Parts: sequence; structure tokens; C-alpha cells
Amino acid sequence: MRKFFIAVLLVLLSVLPLAAGDYHDVALGFGHQTYKWPEKGISLSYSLSIGLTERMELDIWGNSELVPRPFGSNLLGAELSFALMGPRSTASRVAGSGINTLLSVGGFYRIDNNGAGPMIAITPLTVGSPITGHRERILRTGVGYDFVNWEFVITFSLISIDYYVRGSWRDYEF
Repeated sequence: MRKFFIAVLLVLLSVLPLAAGDYHDVALGFGHQTYKWPEKGISLSYSLSIGLTERMELDIWGNSELVPRPFGSNLLGAELSFALMGPRSTASRVAGSGINTLLSVGGFYRIDNNGAGPMIAITPLTVGSPITGHRERILRTGVGYDFVNWEFVITFSLISIDYYVRGSWRDYEF
């Protein structure tokens, strides 16, 4: 299973040279996400998003349990997200689509029980774009299959917020 995880990681890292183009916005995200059903505590979601093209971004994310055992259970993932309703960024002063839907395909790794597998997720509503400096992701839902433990993993996030540290209005002269 470790070979599978390393292979997925290498494929995702091979996409990183695409970020050398004009679409190089970078965002840090924070919010809530759960992957245990039913949830017995509070968890924290954190992410790094790198814009690759007008409609595609690479997301590297983590999800950690805070209550009752801080960081006792963790889920890490990497995925490619595709904007379905319009360009998320134009790499210029002109904003992309302010309201969008994201479809994500990738993989995950569970640290607490060495589980790993593919995942697909949909974020039906995003409000904001890189040029505005922040974006809210609302009602993200994902389904994955853990090939090690032979079980489905369902993720849900009510809201998470991305703060753009590169590629926002602060990086352009008006």
C-alpha cells in the first residue's frame, strides 16, 4: 500500500511544474471537515491550494481531530480540483468567476490506521476568487475508498475559507 501512496504522490508532484505558468495563485485554507461518521468530536481542516490553470488547482490538505484527543486521528490528501462554472482566475486584474462549483479527484492517507485510497469530492458552492483575496468553500462532500481497511471514507465540510497569499489584488498595480 505504501507503494501505491508513493506512486499517487509522485503523479501529483509531477503536475507542480504546471504552476510555473501565469496562473500561480497560492492560498492557505482553514475550516471544519469531518471524516468519521458519526463524529464524536471537533476536527480542523487545513489546506494549501496552488492555481495551475484558469480552471484547475492542486489542493494539498489535512484534517485533524481536536477534541477529544488532539491530533489523535489525522487524514491527509492531495487532489486536483476543476472549476465547473467558469474560470477561477484569469492571472490578471480581471477577476474570475465569483461563484463557482469545484469537482475534485485525488487520494488520501489516514495516519492513525495506515489507510489510503482514491477520493472524489464536490464543492457545490464557492464564493470569491483569487483576485478578491479570499474564497469560501461551502458544503464540500467527498467519498473515498480505503483499500487497506476495506471501508468507505465520507468527508463533509460545512465551510472553509481560503486566504490568498499570492495572486490576489495586492499583487497587481491599478
